[in-house]
Amino acid sequence: MAHSAADANSSIHFSSDTEVSSFVSGCMQGQALSRKVYLKLTVPSEGDTAADAERLLSSLEPEFSDVSLPYYVLKRDYPAFRKDHWRVTATLIFTGNGWQVVSVEAGDTTAFHYGLAADLGSTTVVMGLVDLNTGEVLGEAGCFNRQISYGTDILTRIFHTQSKEEGREELQKATTDTLSGLMEQLSKKTGIDVKNCSILVIGGNTTMVHFLLGIDAFSVFMAPFAPVFNGSGFLRGRELSLPFDGFVYCIPSAANYLGGDIISGILASGMRKSEKISLYIDIGTNGEMAVGSSEFLVAGAGAAGPALEGGISKYGMRAEPGAVDSVRIENGRLTFTTIGQEPVKGICGSGIVDLLAELLLNGWMDLQGTLLAEKSERITKKDGELVVIYGYASETADGFDRYFSQSDIKSFMDTKAAASTMVACLLAETGISAGDVDHIFMAGSFGKHLNLESAITIGLYPDLPREKFICIGNGSLKGAYALLTDRGCMEEISRILPDIHYLQFASVEDFVPRMQAAKFFPHTDLEAWPTVKAELIRRGVLK
Repeated sequence: MAHSAADANSSIHFSSDTEVSSFVSGCMQGQALSRKVYLKLTVPSEGDTAADAERLLSSLEPEFSDVSLPYYVLKRDYPAFRKDHWRVTATLIFTGNGWQVVSVEAGDTTAFHYGLAADLGSTTVVMGLVDLNTGEVLGEAGCFNRQISYGTDILTRIFHTQSKEEGREELQKATTDTLSGLMEQLSKKTGIDVKNCSILVIGGNTTMVHFLLGIDAFSVFMAPFAPVFNGSGFLRGRELSLPFDGFVYCIPSAANYLGGDIISGILASGMRKSEKISLYIDIGTNGEMAVGSSEFLVAGAGAAGPALEGGISKYGMRAEPGAVDSVRIENGRLTFTTIGQEPVKGICGSGIVDLLAELLLNGWMDLQGTLLAEKSERITKKDGELVVIYGYASETADGFDRYFSQSDIKSFMDTKAAASTMVACLLAETGISAGDVDHIFMAGSFGKHLNLESAITIGLYPDLPREKFICIGNGSLKGAYALLTDRGCMEEISRILPDIHYLQFASVEDFVPRMQAAKFFPHTDLEAWPTVKAELIRRGVLK
């Protein structure tokens, strides 16, 4: 039977639509990256024969000073001047150094001013539509990245594109098709034609942005690991085969593994504005970490695997209706909730974290991750290995058992160990102890509800006072929202980039031994997880 997710005392709730809108509106302390201006231009006469373009620019210059009107905009939009007697709305984009006109429309269209923000992840992509007059997020949509058809892991995709123009074109098309599909979803969801959006801001890792631009990303993974570019500047959407007339801006990366998604998350967390020490953790297909304050910033990233997207298990899935998103075991009885309260289809990341924590705390699994068949009738053999059944056939959508196998557990341990070790190495590099950290910003979009106690129990997060943990949801997307709605963030990014010290985890001498030590629940060093150890002793799991 299912129980309410509210039963979890330490549940961390990912941002609701209302909270996201509030966050974005709060970013509009400055002004949006895009502006729409209604102008009543003087009508040409025998005594005033100034050209339309000159008439427009001279009217804009008092407020915008450094403003340009590209040829393609003039050629496409010049009929607008005469359509409504030289009453036009100009849409401008701030490019960091000045303003560029991206459209000229007849009449007053300032009420219709929209922008897009996206998190271009290697596994999933999320996009939001924002009213740039108010900062309100009008809708969000997400889907799997269509690049997956060319390889579930990034390296396979890179090899597909290496020195092959056809391969690069295929990956670029897969990327733009993914973004275009989300635009279509948002148009249907909101009733707003997104082709009229002036700007799309993207947070994505270095490789994803190389794929988007159709550029060989092999240099990202080949010594000396220098990418082709870090910043792509402002590009026309149509130039990238995207179905809208505005600009695309990808938040710049700092290094091969230190992508725009991390920069975006750091921006969203606000950690660079505080004197207190903060730790930023985003665990998805890649693990992305940063520690710092207004005085310093150290960051790194590495492969973590698809565990938190449900990708390690036969029945793993994204956080969609029918996914088990929370699990409890009380008095030997396993209960769960599913998203949408629908019959069980599989299990998503938050459900996996809960399941493993409950198995450990109830003695159904030992510290090495081995299932103990004698502890429950739910632990049985399927396909030659032990599994734990979390959904019986009577509870599932198709009438077949849903289970998590011993192999699934071992695969998850790899992800957990990688994430835990990256955090440990980051702290060791800076000479900071876990206790010195004032705030832990948890980013990532796996599951609607991540139970903090469960995550700490299995060693995914350090065992620190719970009030230090702050969940910001999708940091990459929120940073893109922040920049979209406040162009002052452009300057902040320009300060963040040169200040980051990049830690390459592969160069850390004891990384592998540390990772092996972390392949236990929660860790071989139980003293570093004191509250977990105490709970295991209280329950009689440890003596």
